[in-house]
Amino acid sequence: MTITPQSTRKSGIDGIVWPPVLVGDGAVLSALVARLEETQWLAPAALEDAQGQQLVRLAAHHARHSPSFAARVKASGVGLSSLDHPGRLRSVEPIGRRHLQALGDGFFSKVVPEGHLPSGETTTSGSTGEPVRVRRTAMSRLFWAAFSVRDHLWHARDFAGRMTSIRPTIPAYVEADNGGFPVADLFRTGKAQGLPSDLDIDKQLALIDRFQPETLLIFPTNLQAFVSAWEKSGAMAPGSIKHIRTVGETVSAGLRERLAKISGLGIEDSYSSQELGVIAIECLVSGLYHVMSESVIVEILDDGNRPCREWEVGRVVVTELQNFASPLVRYDIGDYAEVRSLPTLRRILGRERNLLVKPDGTRHWPLVGLHRFDDVAPVLQYQVIRHSLQDMEIKIVTTNEISSSQERALAAIVQHALGYPSAIRVTQSRTRLPHSTGGKFEEFVSELRPP
Repeated sequence: MTITPQSTRKSGIDGIVWPPVLVGDGAVLSALVARLEETQWLAPAALEDAQGQQLVRLAAHHARHSPSFAARVKASGVGLSSLDHPGRLRSVEPIGRRHLQALGDGFFSKVVPEGHLPSGETTTSGSTGEPVRVRRTAMSRLFWAAFSVRDHLWHARDFAGRMTSIRPTIPAYVEADNGGFPVADLFRTGKAQGLPSDLDIDKQLALIDRFQPETLLIFPTNLQAFVSAWEKSGAMAPGSIKHIRTVGETVSAGLRERLAKISGLGIEDSYSSQELGVIAIECLVSGLYHVMSESVIVEILDDGNRPCREWEVGRVVVTELQNFASPLVRYDIGDYAEVRSLPTLRRILGRERNLLVKPDGTRHWPLVGLHRFDDVAPVLQYQVIRHSLQDMEIKIVTTNEISSSQERALAAIVQHALGYPSAIRVTQSRTRLPHSTGGKFEEFVSELRPP
């Protein structure tokens, strides 16, 4: 790990520049980051022992305050005190997104320790198109922040350099004087640029070229569109870019090869989810994904819930060790991955969304208005399919049939979110929408051939 020079570290005490002294939340975050620099070198047996110590406390808390979790443990036949090693989790049945949907508020722990507050809810469709609600705590956020800093340190990024982020959660173009939380809480950073992912690709490229960032954070599908544009024009990626971080989707070998050929740059990927935070970070040396074992226990299971062997592909099942609001214990996240040798993964085989191509030829990241669905109807699962430039369909799964007016309202939400000019037809289903032969499910499927 590269230790950031003292000259870039931030001090929280007026008049004290060196050595820098942090206070408040920054001091807590800094201490955890420093601790993670030590724990990353633990031997496997020591790591599992430490995970077991945390796991038994987590399980005891949720068993007291979440009746649904207590019932899961009881059904497993394993006593709480026995859950002191990751291997003993295998007696507890995994839970999926449908389980969380069915439990509603009954899934959560009714009491959260004061030191973990505040807590809040996040709604996510994950990799399956099945919306779920999860409660996250201040402690969850702290570990996410520490792993985000770890990501920067592992890849030796210069905090003083400019950074551009392109995300669906950025509502409008923005420039800021620093890189924001968490890095700006610890370091003096360069300016930052934020781009909404629904901007036209050519517009995104022009804004990046003007800003000249050193680090680019981007979704792989968006990056693929960039590479196609660079290949078509014969241009190169802006010379200022030294690091390309990808999040949110699967990174294909083909994309890595195309990017390297046209720019000489590599991809620095991480695997995360809104429910669990950072799960694994790609290693700069080996190319494997190192699981964030201080916070999560990751299992890769076959269809019989048996651990996959090395090089096998299976379902990603995760236990979060610090979330005392949501018992995400053996949570089947809906993704697939290939085992290398735990706690490392060789490949992440999650979903890969498609860019939306509008009739006028502009392209951007598809957002479908998920958070407004509940205002109209209880949608358990959805999938938007682009059959042609003029034909778009949304398939929805609901427990009971919904009215034609509800169908029109849902279609209007999707139409508005996508900025799509033509009507969208709705198809109802009472059974779960199928996955692909590779075990993946895409919320947005484009049957158009790429340009």
